[in-house]
Amino acid sequence: MRAAARVLAPGGLAVLVVAGLVVAARRARLEPLLVRGDSMRPTLEPGQRIAVGPVRRAPRRGQVVLLRRPEREMVKRVVGLPGEHVRLVDGRLEVDGRPVAEPYAVGRPARQGVVELDVVLGGDELVVLGDSRSHSTDSRAFGPVRLRDVIGIVRFAYWPPRRVVEPRPPRRPWHPDPHGARVVEPHGPGTPIPTGARVIGLGCASSRQGG
Repeated sequence: MRAAARVLAPGGLAVLVVAGLVVAARRARLEPLLVRGDSMRPTLEPGQRIAVGPVRRAPRRGQVVLLRRPEREMVKRVVGLPGEHVRLVDGRLEVDGRPVAEPYAVGRPARQGVVELDVVLGGDELVVLGDSRSHSTDSRAFGPVRLRDVIGIVRFAYWPPRRVVEPRPPRRPWHPDPHGARVVEPHGPGTPIPTGARVIGLGCASSRQGG
């Protein structure tokens, strides 16, 4: 009996730890969403599951956010902030006349001299773009979005695990995944996410439907 108790004790402890982490995730109000569409590749892939947290402050440049649009919800990246002059020329982002690095962006136009976006933002407006520029319906098509349109912040992808890239040093260390991905751990290693994720479209230029 003592041997059995010694064997069962670690398993029981693991169950308690997992239960505690589930409670922590729920208290943090993380909502699981299932990605559909190509417009945020390579950051987010179709079929990936992401954890979305509430908006507690104004979004930063580079954050990936969940937007409410008239036709659907979609995920995009914030590249322009209130009051800024934002241009996208030859696939390169400029803010107030200065270039902004976008290590996450792919699918830029091959032609030169193409001005895809040129806008001065109001006090409550943002410019949002998809990372896969050739497959995204974003502010180039529907213009700036309002701050109130941002209804969530994408915190991390939990399956397959992946860091959501922002063009700035991270506030917390990134831990390497054995398969090459890197995982952000908002509550601690191996934080479980509630099942039953709903599907979220990314806004894809090719399909014009949630994709």
